Amino acid sequence: MKSFAVVFAFCFVGAIAALTEEQKTKLKEYKYACITETGVSEDVIESVKRGEKVTFDEKLNCFSACMLKKVGIMNADGTVNEQVARAKVPKDLPKDKVDQVINTCKAEVGKDSCETGGKVLACLMKTKAVSVLH
Repeated sequence: MKSFAVVFAFCFVGAIAALTEEQKTKLKEYKYACITETGVSEDVIESVKRGEKVTFDEKLNCFSACMLKKVGIMNADGTVNEQVARAKVPKDLPKDKVDQVINTCKAEVGKDSCETGGKVLACLMKTKAVSVLH
């Protein structure tokens, strides 16, 4: 499975096996912190993880933004940091695929950072670039 909602890159984060145990632990901490912060249901997160169709409501949108901010792909102001996203992409992924996903998903902007986070996650799911939230 692909790595975590590390959006852009996360979307490009690569195979979960490529993550160190420390990185996996940190992502898990981020996931639970964002669940607590946003009040999103763990069942919804599990549905996202399985790639199932979900409704992006305020809680899921804010969860997405929270995760992206924690991994550094989203800045505090809600803009996507393309440089960080690209730095997180495993070097063995095809550059053309990475460029395609980044260029498609970075254009997703909402009215605030939560909505932008939800749109970016939805884009990543649509492009099948990532299976999120391990």
